[in-house]
Amino acid sequence: MLTGNDNVNLQRAGIDLAIYFDDAPSAQLTHHFLMDEAILPVCSPDYARRFALQDNLNNLRHCTLLHDRQAWSNDSGTDEWHSWAQHFAVNLPDSSGIGFDRSDLAVIAAMNHIGVAMGRKRLVQKRLDSGELIAPFGDMRLKCHQHYYVTTLPGRQWPKIEAFIRWLQEQV
Repeated sequence: MLTGNDNVNLQRAGIDLAIYFDDAPSAQLTHHFLMDEAILPVCSPDYARRFALQDNLNNLRHCTLLHDRQAWSNDSGTDEWHSWAQHFAVNLPDSSGIGFDRSDLAVIAAMNHIGVAMGRKRLVQKRLDSGELIAPFGDMRLKCHQHYYVTTLPGRQWPKIEAFIRWLQEQV
């Protein structure tokens, strides 16, 4: 098993499949849709209280924004936040915030009161349900153009791979 955000050469790495969040599956690979995604700002309840964020978008300008710098293959490093802000006509803070190379690290930083992360709804839902995170501006989610999918090498429709892909699709 490999983890990371980089596109991997399945043949060279000796692995059977990869799971990606992106908008353009490679034409050289077989791909299977898993699920869509939406993004929304999330932070710890303490951080939201400290900056009086609950339903107050204006106070976002005083916050540290936490970025997934590799959200998808052609991401500039701040695309998630800028796409969301443009969609909802929100002015973002001038500071660039803090960048991470994985979305889960930005979310962990948000849970630890470092700032506000752009959470992937499906990946943060359990933390929202438990109260570890909150969506301070309500359900202001933006449907992503990207989606989750599984890729395999062409011709690798082996029973074990097909069974695993079916299981993944049932879980989501």
